[in-house]
Amino acid sequence: MKPRSCEFAPDVARAVRTACWPAALEEHTQTCPVCAETRAVTQALLTDASQMRAASPSPDAGQVWFEARRRARLYLRHRALFWFRALRILTIVYIPAILLWAVAHPDARVREVWRPSFRADFSGLLLTGPAEVFALSGVLLAALCIFMGSWYLVREARTPLHHS
Repeated sequence: MKPRSCEFAPDVARAVRTACWPAALEEHTQTCPVCAETRAVTQALLTDASQMRAASPSPDAGQVWFEARRRARLYLRHRALFWFRALRILTIVYIPAILLWAVAHPDARVREVWRPSFRADFSGLLLTGPAEVFALSGVLLAALCIFMGSWYLVREARTPLHHS
């Protein structure tokens, strides 16, 4: 019966890869069927590997680096777009809401008394009471969206496309 393994098989594979054959290992390979098969298979695999390497060379490191930076910048743009889309949705919600409030409360449009404060100046003509909180929260959310979107764009601008 033919043996299934040999303790010298890894040494034979290493010798085929390095092309460094000790005389004792060469003699053993001629007498051992497992090591002879290991030698044939390893040589066939190395031949296939060299043919595949020649057929499709690896890309230039600069190209790989450039593509990685390009993808990172696209990812940052995608993240920034989320915040600008959120700002657009907030605009679509808040402008009609403020207009509806102004139409529903015509007496809040004109104030007879001018009060020198930020609150009076900010909402002097259209907004009173809860509408001021609503409008101010819309402004704060819009500022948050602009800040977050701009933060991603500034971060993108700091990542160079070309390596140094």
